[in-house]
Amino acid sequence: MAFARFCATIRGYRAFEIHGNMIENKKSDQQSNEIGLLVAMLRFASLISRPMRDGVADPAGFSSNELRILMALSGEGESAGHDLAELMGMHAMNVSRALSSLHDMGLVEPAKNTKNRRRKPYRISARGARAHVALEPYIAQVARHLFGMLTARERAALEQILAKLDRQVQAWQPSERRPHVPRA
Repeated sequence: MAFARFCATIRGYRAFEIHGNMIENKKSDQQSNEIGLLVAMLRFASLISRPMRDGVADPAGFSSNELRILMALSGEGESAGHDLAELMGMHAMNVSRALSSLHDMGLVEPAKNTKNRRRKPYRISARGARAHVALEPYIAQVARHLFGMLTARERAALEQILAKLDRQVQAWQPSERRPHVPRA
């Protein structure tokens, strides 16, 4: 009788161990899937710059960074360099160079900031707005190439997913804020 109880107890532990391992495997599989999705998104984020560079920036005579900043200011409105760096995930020096170049071309202009003298916001100039409108056919061509193979339903789903992920990224708060470490 005691042996039967012992065997039942062992079977119970074994069943718990097997079930526990299945739970751990599910967690591991979910984590692997999430990591795989993140890596795929990072790869896509890197790769999408190629058609934007080849199909939009180069024909218009802009660097990729100049194009990114011009598009950001066109969409977001007046912004300071450090805000653009954070928004675009760019190094502050690259933003500064792009703003300087766009300013030299007359496409952006400094905006007045009466509340904070140290903050140097920029806005798109009238010439910059016209340049952005002139880029729209090139941007549309890249968009058609990338999204033309999706159905209307897939595009709508993608738009919803991207909006949801955008909100999640915007909500990201690191546990400790550290200055970015510049690398060569």
